[in-house]
Amino acid sequence: MTFIFAEPTELWLEVAPSVRSQCWQKSRIYSTPDSRWCAYLNQLCLDVFLNCLKNEYIPNGEAWYSSAATRSFWEFVNGTVIFCGQQKIMLIPSEAIDDQELEVPQEWVDIPSWAADYYLAVQVTDNEEWVRVWGYTTHAELKLQGKYDPVDRTYCLDTQQITKDMSAFFLTYQYCQEAQTKQAIAPLPELSATIAGNLIPRLGSPAVTFARLAVPFAVWGKLLENEQWRQQLYQHRQGQGIINLSQWLNGVFSPTWQAVGSFLAANSNHAWGLRNNFGMKDATVRRAKLIDLGMQLKSTTLVLLIALIPDVNKQLISVRVQLHPEGKEFYLPANIKLALLSESGEILQQVQARSQDNFVQLLRFDVAVGEQFKIQVALNNFQITENFIV
Repeated sequence: MTFIFAEPTELWLEVAPSVRSQCWQKSRIYSTPDSRWCAYLNQLCLDVFLNCLKNEYIPNGEAWYSSAATRSFWEFVNGTVIFCGQQKIMLIPSEAIDDQELEVPQEWVDIPSWAADYYLAVQVTDNEEWVRVWGYTTHAELKLQGKYDPVDRTYCLDTQQITKDMSAFFLTYQYCQEAQTKQAIAPLPELSATIAGNLIPRLGSPAVTFARLAVPFAVWGKLLENEQWRQQLYQHRQGQGIINLSQWLNGVFSPTWQAVGSFLAANSNHAWGLRNNFGMKDATVRRAKLIDLGMQLKSTTLVLLIALIPDVNKQLISVRVQLHPEGKEFYLPANIKLALLSESGEILQQVQARSQDNFVQLLRFDVAVGEQFKIQVALNNFQITENFIV
């Protein structure tokens, strides 16, 4: 790898053909062309800059996350972080021909645990043979001087507000480590596991092109900040968010699907239909999950109940699905719908609650091993879909 200073304020890093090839191979696991290209550019910048950094300037520099963990970042947002001792250096790659501004996604500025000390403006040349690091700024400068764009949720600094001397950057890092680089950030509001569990399949659907813009930032930021939720969101984007019912028969369950008794114990006045096991007394396995339709129900939660009745050889499973009110509610919201969908999304069954229904259920249906189906809960224009395979 060759690196040079130009004029002498910019750092130019040469990208070897083998590095380009390796980075491209790593990017092929992502779910969309946009996320693959984002991952490719970030991996390219990370590899060549980190190599230069460790060999020439800061030997203890290291990537914030392992290669596997970065997938759950680059699937959704541009940028990569390098740890240098106690400080974070943020690389923001861009293919823009000009250098009129530095544009930083809000996630890297307003999620408290993600915020960096320094943000480096990085350009990848159109032939991807060079990575050009042409300026830097601090978190405090982004917050105080940057222009926030609420449409694409970015902070932008004009070129006149960016320090364009990378040799000065390394001197600043070396001799001014006590300097105040960060602006105070308000903590994000808490997000319940129930809401997160319902958002993950929705935002993880490949049909949602810009997941980061689909919900308020406070919700999105908290979802991404939680490593477990972020990984689950990434897995859904990869088509891995499918619940395997055959595992249920072997006693393997995901944390969001709980024993029905745990809901009953929480409230002695729990839903009458849920307590009386209608149509499910012969089930081998019964599991329930809280469903939260958010503002549609003024934060009222529901209980989705799945019961399994396998045949002797476990090659065919009968499935029963019910929807119940949760907590002290006795009736379901009027007009809420429970539906069975095929793998392709075709409605196979659907039932709608009336004004005083204390539960609704689908007709019992059989599913062969290897088959997939979906269960959807919908109210007005809002819906949540759970994906299953036997």
